[in-house]
Amino acid sequence: MSRNPDEHCKSTTVAADYDRNRFSSIPGQVFNFLDKRLVAKCFSQLPEGGTIADAPCGTGRLAEARLDAGYRVHGFDIFQAMRGVARQRLASHGGNFTCEVADSKERPPSGPVCDGAECARVLMHFPPEQQVQFLTGVAGLSRSVAAINQSLDSGYQRVRRRLKRWVGNQPSARFPITDENIKLRLKGAGLREVRRYRLLPVMSEAVYIVARKFDVPDRG
Repeated sequence: MSRNPDEHCKSTTVAADYDRNRFSSIPGQVFNFLDKRLVAKCFSQLPEGGTIADAPCGTGRLAEARLDAGYRVHGFDIFQAMRGVARQRLASHGGNFTCEVADSKERPPSGPVCDGAECARVLMHFPPEQQVQFLTGVAGLSRSVAAINQSLDSGYQRVRRRLKRWVGNQPSARFPITDENIKLRLKGAGLREVRRYRLLPVMSEAVYIVARKFDVPDRG
């Protein structure tokens, strides 16, 4: 049975062991490397020194890569345990990393409007209406671009998920999304897709959507 993300990540033990459990194996290390590389591509047009909103920031795994690349990051996360791990992990970056409590799917975060925003590894765990609420909150944090991670739903990926369940693996996404519904979710949040990147299409259902607000022109 899939875990409830609103309950699972409250645990300080889960937060402390989160990255080690997911990214310490060789496949996990490969995924972590590729994941960070795709996020870098998503923000390639954002000038160094800009501020990126990270919602949810979790343990600070992706925020760390953006900080190392010369950006500032303001994180949002509902879980105190996760924010605590992120603060400890990113303490060496000083004031370039800040974070606050916020639940984007319940109400728009009150933090600063940033140059860009990222939303990774969360949307696929919530039903469609909450995905739109979450995206609307994230869109409100960015002046221009938002990098959104989702799990694609297709005939091939449905077969893969059935095989994973058959061998006893927990499904990676409760609510994967089709191409058609990606457009609907983005439109509901006032966003439009401008490009996308896939992470190992044959092995992974993960996709990063780069989106802009309707009133912000694409820079190419």
